[in-house]
Amino acid sequence: MGFLKNAAGEPVPFANIIVHDTTGTQKPITFGYSDGEGHFSLEIPSGLTKVILNVTAIGYQEKEVVWQTSQEQPFTVYMEESITKLEEVVVKARKITDTLNIDTEGMNLSKESTLRDMLDKTDGVILGEEGGISYQGKQINKVLINGKEVFVNQNKIALDNLNYEIMENVQIIDNYKNKFTLDFKRIRDPVINIETKSRFKGVLKAQVDLGYGFKEKYGLNGKGFFFSDKLNAFATSHTNNIGKKELSEKDVSASVKKYATEELDNILYPFFIEDYRTSKNFVSNNSLTFRWQGLNSKSGLVFYYGNIHTERKVEYSTFIADTLVKRSGSRNSEKGNFISATANYSHILSPRTVLQNVLSTIGIGFRQHNESVDTLFVPTINSFGVRTQDAPENFTISNDLKLTHLLNDNTAFSFDLDYYHERNTRDFETRLTNIDAGDILQEGSSTKQYLLAQGNFNFRLRKATLNTGLSLTNNDEKGDLEFLNNAHEDSGLKRNIFTLGVPLSLDGSFKNLDYSFAAAPTLIRTGETDNRSFLKMSHSLTYNFEAQNNLRLGMSHSYQFYDINALFDTIVKSYNHKIINERGKHLEQFSVKDEVSLSWFNSNVARSKNIHFTYRYSQEQDFLQSVLDSISDNVFYYSNRVFDKNRTHTISAGGKKGIYLGPSYHRLDIGAGLNFMANRYSTIFNDQYARAENNMWEPAFNLNFLPRRFFMKEITNQLKWNHLIFSVDGDKVTQQSVTTNTFTVKGHGDKINWNFDFEYMFYNIDRDKFSVPDCSLSFKYDVSDTLSFSLVGRSLLTLFQLNNYNFANTLSNGNTLTRIRTDNNLGYLIFYTSFRF
Repeated sequence: MGFLKNAAGEPVPFANIIVHDTTGTQKPITFGYSDGEGHFSLEIPSGLTKVILNVTAIGYQEKEVVWQTSQEQPFTVYMEESITKLEEVVVKARKITDTLNIDTEGMNLSKESTLRDMLDKTDGVILGEEGGISYQGKQINKVLINGKEVFVNQNKIALDNLNYEIMENVQIIDNYKNKFTLDFKRIRDPVINIETKSRFKGVLKAQVDLGYGFKEKYGLNGKGFFFSDKLNAFATSHTNNIGKKELSEKDVSASVKKYATEELDNILYPFFIEDYRTSKNFVSNNSLTFRWQGLNSKSGLVFYYGNIHTERKVEYSTFIADTLVKRSGSRNSEKGNFISATANYSHILSPRTVLQNVLSTIGIGFRQHNESVDTLFVPTINSFGVRTQDAPENFTISNDLKLTHLLNDNTAFSFDLDYYHERNTRDFETRLTNIDAGDILQEGSSTKQYLLAQGNFNFRLRKATLNTGLSLTNNDEKGDLEFLNNAHEDSGLKRNIFTLGVPLSLDGSFKNLDYSFAAAPTLIRTGETDNRSFLKMSHSLTYNFEAQNNLRLGMSHSYQFYDINALFDTIVKSYNHKIINERGKHLEQFSVKDEVSLSWFNSNVARSKNIHFTYRYSQEQDFLQSVLDSISDNVFYYSNRVFDKNRTHTISAGGKKGIYLGPSYHRLDIGAGLNFMANRYSTIFNDQYARAENNMWEPAFNLNFLPRRFFMKEITNQLKWNHLIFSVDGDKVTQQSVTTNTFTVKGHGDKINWNFDFEYMFYNIDRDKFSVPDCSLSFKYDVSDTLSFSLVGRSLLTLFQLNNYNFANTLSNGNTLTRIRTDNNLGYLIFYTSFRF
């Protein structure tokens, strides 16, 4: 315990304190900050006789002192005033430590193990789709290398390309703050910090993998990195015809996601879904990251390029309730490429002023071709062929500018200016192939321009932070959709939405309770309707029983206008699928979404125990839904209609307990989990309003054995059951259950690294039952530090035709059901040669 004071004996409040050990590496141990009176208290692990305190505060020189932990009396650190800028620091909100040092030594990791492998074994961490990482219920979007921000919104690249070989230690740091952020928040998102081994600092490293295998399957992979105190660079390149994708839509679109339309999501989606149920799947994914940080500024450039060519054969069955209305055998192909670039720059203009700017752009070109043989069963049986081509394109640019200035030690002012522009075009053609009928040609375009100007005052109170200001936004959207060869009337839409809001927020801590309350009274003005008001809200309470043990309650209330691209009067999806809307009827309406969540996270590393539970309830009022209206002249007519409520209950729960066995301390982890979702919404069946229900259960049970001093390093068995029931007005329409058992064995030595998976899937879809066994393997041998050989295979039983592969899935959309089946499965067996430089 101690005090921070300046030369005049006045307290230095809210200074950042980072604690290092006194070894040569001086790795961080914990973090803290002084309170409003300059007091600080630190928790130092037992066994350390002395530590180094690194203290930084706005307007003061950085101070480094050695503290004897045996010293029982409080001591005083005197800070000298200075105009020098602050080094990057991390803050801690209370005495409970916010730094988790990951125990990588007890995970039986090989040098090839990735960051994903170790986080998947870390208590309190949950990995989601597309590289999502959460810790104690809080999202992680930054991975630091040696304390520098290298991977920002690049989780998947970091998870799959950073190997244990380069890591000295790995930490999860909660409530992280860097020196380019001038505000007084105490509750922040966590980050991951990786300290690299000394031989990987300031040295350019690269690896190239060349592979060719059975049935002309191939892979060309490369990565290179350079990590230093100022410059950090990372590049990846993956080209293959086995469908393996290395980029994430979440990462690529993160910089523009805040204002993007659904149309951008729809065009980007095919580039990132990893689907092995294809007959051909060429992928090229490339990324380049540069980050430079000096004393007063930092800048970065992130570049992505993706190219795909996918072909598949699928059978679709469409139902209204339990009535079969259509069956299709379809062959489709998708080709396209995208390019994305994000440039960011931050500069400390003065000790009290920081400028930040992020410029992003995305360009997409895409082509989709589909040929199908369709059979309609309503009103009479009729068969015909359809050929459809769609060519959507997108260009998006976004720029976010922020200027922050400290008016005094307790008040900050910031000004935000955001600009967003998106343009989408569509060139669509569909025809019947065996019936003499006219082709349908439709072209469309839409633009969105969004401007936000916002000023905020941030006040530091004794134990809280208050924020208020004024926000102005203008959203201007235009769209045209026209038929090129018939008498349909052209469809043009436009709207302009102006909002005036007053953001208010209060966050802070009281003992072990973190709280955050935010509300924004908003005035909404559109061209045709009267002015409307809305109160946006987002609140949370977190009670911290102890480190890695907290209970959180959250609530939000928000609104969203419908996507203009869903509101044209006639939208053709294929020759016999059309969406008919009343022109502009819902153009200036919006849906309202309320959400409440309760979560508990409890991790005890010492006892090898981990429990998590999350319940979430969301309700969407006046939601837009595409429903089948009628079938006439072999054409399905849908409409996008507004319904009253869409309610969803979700539960995610799980736990794990580790047990040590025998004198060798073999470890057995026993775990179980449950995912549950109940979705209830209004729809239409047989021209009558009805209540549809989707219930999904997914329990899982895991056994993980980590033997010591044995050629097998890990033996895992996971049993998962996915059960889906779709009902209308309480009557069950269809159900689907898939049971999956996966048995995995891993091993590694000084030169060998191997893995074997055996998967058994059992399908039960209504009265249709079948099973699919399959297996995968990988074996790698290091000839030297620079050369290695490996054999990698997936779905080998399918590849060598030793099973009867089949895939089935049932999807609900509004008042229709679609059942998908395919026997495509992209198995492979490839021999790789790897070179390290």
